[in-house]
Amino acid sequence: MKKESPYHYSEFSDPISCDFTTSNMAGNVDFHMHNSHEIYLLVDGHIQYFVENACYDMSPGSLILFSNREIHKAINTSNEPFTRLVIHVNPSYIRPYCTPSTNLLDCFHRDPGKNNLVLLSQTDHELLIFMAKNLEKAIKNRRPYGSDLTALTTIIQILILINQAWQNTGSVKTAPRPHRAQAIMNYIDDHLTEPLTLDSISLALSLDKYYLSHLFKSETESSIFQYIVVKRVALAKELLLKGHTVSEACHLSGFVDYSNFIRTFRQTTGCTPGQFKRLNP
Repeated sequence: MKKESPYHYSEFSDPISCDFTTSNMAGNVDFHMHNSHEIYLLVDGHIQYFVENACYDMSPGSLILFSNREIHKAINTSNEPFTRLVIHVNPSYIRPYCTPSTNLLDCFHRDPGKNNLVLLSQTDHELLIFMAKNLEKAIKNRRPYGSDLTALTTIIQILILINQAWQNTGSVKTAPRPHRAQAIMNYIDDHLTEPLTLDSISLALSLDKYYLSHLFKSETESSIFQYIVVKRVALAKELLLKGHTVSEACHLSGFVDYSNFIRTFRQTTGCTPGQFKRLNP
């Protein structure tokens, strides 16, 4: 894994990764995204998780999903250690094993920031932990005979379990909670391609700009500027995937300076826009 950039991008070169981690801080402390899909199970502790402009309260057993289109970040409001299971899956690795009746990536094909939280039964929770431990062992012990196929078949079984739970989860019980930065995020999302400054946002929302900045920081532990930048890069990724040129993606996603766009895109995603476009024809 490469050293994290200022925008806390982490590159996972392997098609799948699986880790149980305990700490009092999230691995990425700012809004970020990955080129892989992410499965995140809180094993113990209590945290908040922002996905796009939604905020979820998570307790032990909470499962949340992030597609490679969604920006997200965890906040530990208690400062106590928490344990989580994090699985990253490269969609191109899984796609060949999808069938017309079983799309293993269905749970990630959502509108960004919608229906991220999944309810697990106690049986499914225990089974997921069991399979994840087997997956972690198979990935780390690559030499023993059959470890590659064990990892592949295990991640397929995990995705089947998660998709079934996701389909059975009602949107009402897993709705995100209201938060004080919601109006600020909504305004940014609605005006992302326009010039955005602290002055223009504060004027539109009839709030003092210093209060606005403090409110966003206290609620999300990130700056308004950082949220805008990562949201614009996420939009640029979408535009590139839809066939737009690098120059078009730059301007259509709200960036003004081309060189700054190239530099920021690379810091945020781990590759240049041109490289991203070649890797995702």
